[in-house]
Amino acid sequence: MFERILVPLDGSPRAELILSQVGRILKREDAEVLLLRIVIPIPDSGIAEEDRSLLDETRHEAEAYIQNLVKRFTDQGAKARGRVIVGSPSETILEVAEEEGSTMIAMTTHGRTGLSRWFMGSVAEKVVRASNVPVLVLRSFRTTPQGSVEPATAAEIPFRKLLFPTDGSPASWVAAGPAEEFARLFSSEIIVLHVERPYDSPGAILPGMDAGAMLQPSEPTSSEEDRTTATAAERFRQAGLQVTRRTVRGDPAAEIIDQGSAPGIDLIALATHGRSGLSRWLTGSVTERVLRHAFVPLLIVRAAAPRAARSPASVPQKRKKVAR
Repeated sequence: MFERILVPLDGSPRAELILSQVGRILKREDAEVLLLRIVIPIPDSGIAEEDRSLLDETRHEAEAYIQNLVKRFTDQGAKARGRVIVGSPSETILEVAEEEGSTMIAMTTHGRTGLSRWFMGSVAEKVVRASNVPVLVLRSFRTTPQGSVEPATAAEIPFRKLLFPTDGSPASWVAAGPAEEFARLFSSEIIVLHVERPYDSPGAILPGMDAGAMLQPSEPTSSEEDRTTATAAERFRQAGLQVTRRTVRGDPAAEIIDQGSAPGIDLIALATHGRSGLSRWLTGSVTERVLRHAFVPLLIVRAAAPRAARSPASVPQKRKKVAR
């Protein structure tokens, strides 16, 4: 499932933090990594010759950078290739993933900014919203035991426990396959999490009715009796994985972030763009909040339309190829 991994880079040390985790996957899976360096076009200054010279210099630096990283992987026995492309980061990442038949995108969020750096947080969110393959996202900051924040390091993450949130909807289930594969690679335990809303509605809210009066407090469901987590847990157990079920009550995004901060949780695997309503999370909104605030890595899978039904306009077409 993770046999062709696309790693977008902006040339910054923070963006490279994802490489250690990708290296761990390559050691366990017969996979190939494609290292993609995207060069942002230089704004037109009106002096074409100077613009071309600066762009050529930036491109040559990017090519040398990628060649060095490819050599680092190949020296370790991994299969690696590199590409350098001038274009918009998020659009280029999605287009290259489509062209190359990538099965996963792995990237760091919250990198440095500037003319030669992307605002990686924004790029990661755009990629997550539109990617047709799972996206592994590593945050460039981490929490300390004292609760403060510090830059993350390139240390390998053990991936001991994976948190799999589900609301029981078909959309939330699209992350089950990638979560299972990831847990299999690292012999991880899966924590199946269901966040119940504090209130539910006994019936439809009709015109003229008081919506607030219709919301009634409901009895909390015990983790052992929750049918939502039982279905997911059984699937993972049949795959030979160790599973724990957990049902909590509260705001879905806040609870997922809180549960993901528990000791031993090394990754959250969840879906985006699901159904919404009183009995379902607005999965896209929840995922974006988790992406912005969770400090553990995320494996995000978009609930998308079948590939054959996708519009050609959904894949960006305009960019300039510079080198492979």
